[in-house]
Amino acid sequence: MEPYTRPFWEALRNDRFLVHACDQCEERFFPPGPICPLCHSTDVDWLETTGHGTVFSFTRTHATAPAFDDEIVLGIVDLDDGPKLLAPFDESYAGLEIGARVGLEAVEYDADYDRGWLEPYPFFVARLLEE
Repeated sequence: MEPYTRPFWEALRNDRFLVHACDQCEERFFPPGPICPLCHSTDVDWLETTGHGTVFSFTRTHATAPAFDDEIVLGIVDLDDGPKLLAPFDESYAGLEIGARVGLEAVEYDADYDRGWLEPYPFFVARLLEE
């Protein structure tokens, strides 16, 4: 069986960021799924976004699982042409502020963790955009 999210990971491999869009109500959502979370239609398709947005909120962890860095900065990014989504930040906690402009970028997944069929695919992080 083909994993449902493979188009997302293939696009990310090519530095493109996809979200799902409902053809019935035009809701854009992430993570991708076969049913619109707003109107429950199954008439959904992939939509390419710029991957740019603003920091809606952020936090940091001080204790993590053994395969991850000791401190992880993550938060919610409000995409300009899509939904809000959770993303790790490749920035210092002190360097972020609510409303800052960020872009989502593909990065190699470097944690020593079994990702199964996702092993050959990159992950993504949010980075501050140059103004």
